[in-house]
Amino acid sequence: MSEFVLAKVEIEETAATIAAERRYVGLAVEAIKRTRNEIERQIRRDDFFLTTLEPYEPDKEAGRVIERMCTASRAATVGPMATVAGTIAQEALEAMIAEGCAHGWVDNGGDVAIMLEKPATMEIFSEPGSDSAAALDLEPTNGIIGICTSSGKLGHSISFGNSDAAVAIAKDALLADALATAIGNRVKDIDSLSNCFDDLKEVSGFIGGLAMIGGSVAMCGKMPRMVEVEHNPDRITVHSRMSSTNYTGKDARKSEVGA
Repeated sequence: MSEFVLAKVEIEETAATIAAERRYVGLAVEAIKRTRNEIERQIRRDDFFLTTLEPYEPDKEAGRVIERMCTASRAATVGPMATVAGTIAQEALEAMIAEGCAHGWVDNGGDVAIMLEKPATMEIFSEPGSDSAAALDLEPTNGIIGICTSSGKLGHSISFGNSDAAVAIAKDALLADALATAIGNRVKDIDSLSNCFDDLKEVSGFIGGLAMIGGSVAMCGKMPRMVEVEHNPDRITVHSRMSSTNYTGKDARKSEVGA
């Protein structure tokens, strides 16, 4: 067994933390590059794929990654690029698992594909400057799950809502990313917490969701126990171009995982 590491990598716009035994990290890096290449190839073929905010129907020449993105985004009624971070995380973790990895995660800027043999804690960072944060107390998983976060206030992702944080847990990170976007789009104010999960909770593969705004929280489905943790800005996965002290709270809507 090799050393368990938290390896932070940047590949173009992608900033990821790869958590696994060291021998698996290179596999994840290569998977990130392959996945990005396929997505970029699709954008060159049809730039509407990049800009549409509605489900996209791929043609017969689209690759496997593009088909996965379109399937997940269709389930949540969002555009395919709403799944891009979760897609890259999922593909990278799957590449490690295919070679024997049994415990680890890939955190792509707060969109996480994760498989656990032992408990871990995931911070949901939503308040820059705070010394503490809400977190999910995660139990060992039965295979991969996705835990992804969106926000209407922090981070660079498109959201039509005003949530401090919108979190989705699903059967994989592609679907979780799409659902987190959809939940976040619905959170306009505190009153909207009462119906932000409507229809989405019926999506096949949805496990649970959480939405936060103005100090109020709504949850749906099977959510892990929530705990309060000390905020650790060094564990946030954020691109160096966005790593000012304002962003890491030390500013981001990002999540972090600690073994």
